[in-house]
Amino acid sequence: MTTALRQALAELADEAPGVRVPEDLWRRGRRRRRSRRVAAVLACLIVSVTALWLPMPGATGEHVAGADDRILPSWVAQPYLWQRTFGEDPNGPAKLVFETGHSLDLESSLVVVGQDGSFRLIYEDPGDWLGTLSPDGRYLLGDNLVDLVTGRSRRLSPALSSNWPAVWSPDSRSAVAVVGRDDVVPTTGPNGERINDPIRLENIVIVSVPDGGVRVVHVAAAELFRAAFSPDGTRLAITVGSDTQTKELLILDVATGVVQRTVSLGERQQIAGSAAWTPDGRQVVLTVSEESAQQRYHLQQLDVATGTITDEAARGRPGQPKLIAWRQGAPIFSVTDDDSCAIVRLPEDPNPETLPLRAAAHGCPSYPRDALEQWTLDGPPLEPSPWQAQNWAYVAVGLVVLAGAAVFRKMRRSRGWNV
Repeated sequence: MTTALRQALAELADEAPGVRVPEDLWRRGRRRRRSRRVAAVLACLIVSVTALWLPMPGATGEHVAGADDRILPSWVAQPYLWQRTFGEDPNGPAKLVFETGHSLDLESSLVVVGQDGSFRLIYEDPGDWLGTLSPDGRYLLGDNLVDLVTGRSRRLSPALSSNWPAVWSPDSRSAVAVVGRDDVVPTTGPNGERINDPIRLENIVIVSVPDGGVRVVHVAAAELFRAAFSPDGTRLAITVGSDTQTKELLILDVATGVVQRTVSLGERQQIAGSAAWTPDGRQVVLTVSEESAQQRYHLQQLDVATGTITDEAARGRPGQPKLIAWRQGAPIFSVTDDDSCAIVRLPEDPNPETLPLRAAAHGCPSYPRDALEQWTLDGPPLEPSPWQAQNWAYVAVGLVVLAGAAVFRKMRRSRGWNV
């Protein structure tokens, strides 16, 4: 640059008007920078919370089961206190369900573990009866018929009695339950004598899953009620009676309700469980409680064609059993003993095989019968994801992050940090 050009530029600069700088320019710049940072933090929070609120693949019933889904875990942990609820995001069909006290209301709640490994909580109101799990893991039948895939709940009419858990047919399309009758009321004469039959009769009904219909199949005293469907679902074994002296086992035709066989049972005999029919449909397994200071039992087999009952050779099996499935021709029992629970398989030799199925539950977890019979066992332990939380938990986390950001900004300003 020449001397003449430099002098000309200096003269032009002297003649140019001065730049007007607002007095609060520095404060305005700082406010704008803070606003941009807050907006960035809010945008990150909104994106994160939105992503976390979106349902996981398969948690709303659109999930297609794959090879990994057909494995039962060897151990299932407790849910988090903030675990997402089933009402927010249904996650059926279920891999298992179990009772827990590990919930925010400190009451017993039901945990639904989906085939995709997700955990959901169903909070129970006092007096609620959530019911029993269907063999395919899709439904719960209790006060309502709940579809665990869609979340829809259907109220049955008449309502089922919660005194006797419903028992499912093997195809999960129907169940047998008890409906209390209001037309049998014990009455007495002027001198206090009983003038009608003191035995209360109940309606034993078949519940149809496709239409929610309730059909009476038998009427009997049901205080000792237990039931099991035959493998093809056409016959039903039930125990009826008002006391141990009147206990009977009936074989019914499901379609007509016709009693095909009646067998008197002793005080300690009982249908072994919901899967009491042998896979060939020829026998019904019974349990016999033994006279002992501790809970002991052995098994019997009732030949349906002849009514003959045969005892097994083994004696003194410990615990309180329920026959819940068959695997490789051997029965599977859930056996409770005090506060413990074990899922055991009883092969032909007398020594039971304890299956690797445990959960941090109140009592025994409930597994779909299909899973116990067909799936792979001893899968990896299963724990819930902490990110499968209820909606309020994300809001709380967001508020904590914002509060932390505000505190950090205040500390930076007070200490003169430059960021």
